[in-house]
Amino acid sequence: MENIKNILVRVPNWIGDAVFCEPSIKSIKNNFTHSNITILARPWVAPLFLNNTSVSGCIEYDPEGIHRGIAGRIRLIKTLRKKQYDLAILFQNAFDAAFLTFIARIPERWGYSTDGRGFLLTKSVRVTGDIKTSHEVFYYKNLLKQIGLNVDIDLKPKLYISDIENEFAERFLMENGLTSARPITGINPGASYGKAKRWLSERFAGVAGRLMNEYRAQIIIFGSKGDAAECREVAEGLKGDLINLCGRTNLRELISLIKRCSLFITNDSGPMHISASLGVPTVAVFGSTDPRLTAPLGENVSVIKKDMECSPCFERECRYGHYECLKMVTVDDVLAASVRFLRAGVNG
Repeated sequence: MENIKNILVRVPNWIGDAVFCEPSIKSIKNNFTHSNITILARPWVAPLFLNNTSVSGCIEYDPEGIHRGIAGRIRLIKTLRKKQYDLAILFQNAFDAAFLTFIARIPERWGYSTDGRGFLLTKSVRVTGDIKTSHEVFYYKNLLKQIGLNVDIDLKPKLYISDIENEFAERFLMENGLTSARPITGINPGASYGKAKRWLSERFAGVAGRLMNEYRAQIIIFGSKGDAAECREVAEGLKGDLINLCGRTNLRELISLIKRCSLFITNDSGPMHISASLGVPTVAVFGSTDPRLTAPLGENVSVIKKDMECSPCFERECRYGHYECLKMVTVDDVLAASVRFLRAGVNG
């Protein structure tokens, strides 16, 4: 263990899953205090770990770009070999993650024995029933614990913002006429996973409109380019201080602007986990997924989920076509949770 100085950590490909790895990355650093930890991640995930003092650097793995095809694959393998890692810890469960680190000649390779990859790992952990039904943060912590590392009880992910990013957010708000003297509410009506995780756009608009009328809230609508329709539907029915940022921010800009929100109302999505990890009061609507496994973890989080006989189904689209688990969540449900945060004066 004392000879391990250079560690590669492969994180999952979804933003929320990668956020859940953050407490475990901190645990790795605590066990190997003099080591350098490099994150291997997809391009849309890697920026999450900027400004994190446990992390020395990131390598973007882009199989649709620079690492495409056999030539791209060889390029990545050469990069990893050149870095001479002593250890790879695989939080990403795919066979490919283990195969890549094996071919890269990383001598120690630790991970769950999922996807038939156990023979490629030097230390593997079986996924037991209790871990399958635990929150995802425990899933990553358990891997380290079963391997024999000391694991602390800190389960709340944290993201970090630089002074330059804070200055960007402050300047953006000022240039767009938003003020910290009144509540700034972030609205995130999209979810890339599928329709079964998207609350109705008109209900997001209903909540936003009442917050604007009753609490003089200023609204920022967040979303990726793929969320354009939902974001437009929310914005169309609202009048007042509103900015639609759909598709207009990169990940670091998104993080810095969410941090400035007094409240964040969201579907189960990557931005939901970002908001909670920043300490921003977060109201999260769950549809087809299970908050017992993937609820946002933070000091100020309210999860709204309606139990149904068919849920959680984890489907991208409702197999029955009715989406009742989402339709049962009313404007009043979300408004009540939002108002509790605003009245308490809680902020990030």
